[in-house]
Amino acid sequence: MLYTQAKQYLIEKLREAGVKTKIMTTQKALTSCRESHLGAVVFDREFYARNGSKKRFRDEKGARHKRRKVLDRSLSFIVTVGDYSDDSVEEIVERFVSGLDDGIYVDGNYTPIIIDGADWVDEEDSILKAKVAVQLSVTFNGGVYKDTDFGQLRRVELTGVEKEKGKETVNGE
Repeated sequence: MLYTQAKQYLIEKLREAGVKTKIMTTQKALTSCRESHLGAVVFDREFYARNGSKKRFRDEKGARHKRRKVLDRSLSFIVTVGDYSDDSVEEIVERFVSGLDDGIYVDGNYTPIIIDGADWVDEEDSILKAKVAVQLSVTFNGGVYKDTDFGQLRRVELTGVEKEKGKETVNGE
């Protein structure tokens, strides 16, 4: 779910920032694009690391659960914005960056969003048709989780408890 939600989130934020053309999601589509005004969200890399941390919580019904973070999961995308001039690219990038939230919720788990950096590329240094382009690296730091419930305590009622010479006995035992 993280991959799908993260990609869709970035596409929506590019649209809100002012990219009017179809937003490309593959490197092949981006390199074959003949437009100067463009936007793209292309998957870059994914990392996993063991974690094992635990958290206790209650759901909407009040039931107690344990959530174990089995793995840290870091997912990065390259967001590309291209246009005719430095100023128009910078305006779109500023709107995009300022529109990003600190994080999003994926399956009830908070996932921080980090902008790792940006590369400015002009027409002569790029395979793109845009006069100027910016490539931002955006990372979502989530995880792989496993939920478990707490065991239910059984309540046993004892009957026939007697005290015999200072000791408690159950049914004469």
